Amino acid sequence: MVDIKGLDKAKVLKALYDHSHVQGLGFMHAAEEGTVTVESCAELLEKYTQFDYLHGRVLKVDLSGDELDERLYDRDCGAGAAQRAVDSIRDKTEGGEATTENTEGEKKEPSLEEQAEMTKEAVHKILDILKELPPASYAVACMTLKMALGPVPSMGGLTGLLMMGGAFPPPLFKSVEMPMGWPTGMGPHGRFG
Repeated sequence: MVDIKGLDKAKVLKALYDHSHVQGLGFMHAAEEGTVTVESCAELLEKYTQFDYLHGRVLKVDLSGDELDERLYDRDCGAGAAQRAVDSIRDKTEGGEATTENTEGEKKEPSLEEQAEMTKEAVHKILDILKELPPASYAVACMTLKMALGPVPSMGGLTGLLMMGGAFPPPLFKSVEMPMGWPTGMGPHGRFG
């Protein structure tokens, strides 16, 4: 449990939002940069205390008490993420300069190491979800992701390699002369033609 006693819950909600990420189809509900403010969070807290998602970002928190059950938030945002978000608020409240935000409240860009770790965690989460599907659904989900991601020319299909555990399949038709890539004499006009 993360202690939030004495902290402004609107600031806590904003910090949790800032330290989270868009998950799943949440990109369809994503807010424009600067839309989620402490004031907008205060308005939301007048009506609600439980948040599964906020503008597409995964939260899975209940802010009704003095403690925050961080397990679901940390599951989706990384180990210790809820504590780090709350600590960023506590640093400001206690008079220290926030290390994760500048004076205008904008989030500092994560370092390359942090970005690499977040990417690695995201890929593992996607693969774990896909492994739970029945084989037919797994194949459909993989193909849908491959179509959505598309081959990255500059990376030579690296997206497929990372996301699906293998490179994109070779094209069905290799050439006009040898449409299925058959060896000489094995095509429609060869031995089996």
